[in-house]
Amino acid sequence: MTLKLPAFYDMHSHLENAFIKIENESNTLEEAVEKWSKIRDSLSLQELKERIIKAALIELFYGTTHIRVHADTCSKNLKSVKASILAKEELKEYVDLQIVAFPEQGIFNCSEEEFKEACKIADIIGGKPEADEDREKHMRLISDIAYKLNKRIDVHIDQHDDKSKDSEFILKIAKTKVALSHLTALHYYSEEEAKELISLIKEKNASVISSPLTAFYLNGGNSYPMYRGVTRIKYLINSGINVSLGHDDIQNPFYPAGNGDMLQVLWIAMNIEKEFSPKMIELITVNAEKEFGNKNTDYIIFDAENLEEVMFTLPSRREVIRNGKVVAKSSQETKVLDLNPFEIMRKLSNFHQL
Repeated sequence: MTLKLPAFYDMHSHLENAFIKIENESNTLEEAVEKWSKIRDSLSLQELKERIIKAALIELFYGTTHIRVHADTCSKNLKSVKASILAKEELKEYVDLQIVAFPEQGIFNCSEEEFKEACKIADIIGGKPEADEDREKHMRLISDIAYKLNKRIDVHIDQHDDKSKDSEFILKIAKTKVALSHLTALHYYSEEEAKELISLIKEKNASVISSPLTAFYLNGGNSYPMYRGVTRIKYLINSGINVSLGHDDIQNPFYPAGNGDMLQVLWIAMNIEKEFSPKMIELITVNAEKEFGNKNTDYIIFDAENLEEVMFTLPSRREVIRNGKVVAKSSQETKVLDLNPFEIMRKLSNFHQL
């Protein structure tokens, strides 16, 4: 038996540092940024491009054919951004990349002129208000650039264990479409504060992108009680907000594990939110397609009976079909003694009337 599903989207990724293993002793974003910045400029344009391509192909193996890449504008001579654009061209037959000009260490802490140059050649204007001393100046600049270039904004925002409200400011001043990446501070808002922000998100037709693997790892603190540190995914969905997911990081200082599989990202999101509805698959398909802004014709073939089996057991992808061609496949044999473990699960999995 086989099941056909739409190919997946990764709506938030940093492929240039995928599989760069550096220990993060404090498990904090600040240490991760510091350690990445020390190795970033030692990598050549070619090395960065090859890493992005290889990481994207690993995601393709797991059924992802559309990836939004945040490229570090603080890299020397904009190497990260230029490498991402070169990778986008080389990969276009197999994976669609969207490139975000992302100021990891701030706009004014690095080079404002280089950031502006990156915004001209990237697809989307990125941001990270917390990285600059004057957050409002940071957000005004990216809003102005996006308006002048007629480009969307996808900003890392309110991504710590506090009640920061930069998202409110950017939504009020932005004149183009906004995606709020992370938005983990919403986890700590009161009900009244949450409703106020959600009302503004809806008014501005903005979207939210959550990366639960990295957020769960970096946020919540290192002592008890520990909080989840992930935005209110189910709450946002139930409020009518378009929410999608990103893998964010793969085995780097920001997140030590992961393999590029968006089903893993979906699985942790379902566990954190205690929500196992089949509709959750839309976080990496339908909702993501809407935010990416294209029509997805790619699909995945699974050896599975239904959608729930795919979401709950994370099986290998039998085939990934891109533009009518098989671009990835797995022929792994599944056996325990002479039995198929998935067939055992299928026969056991049925609802009992109490």
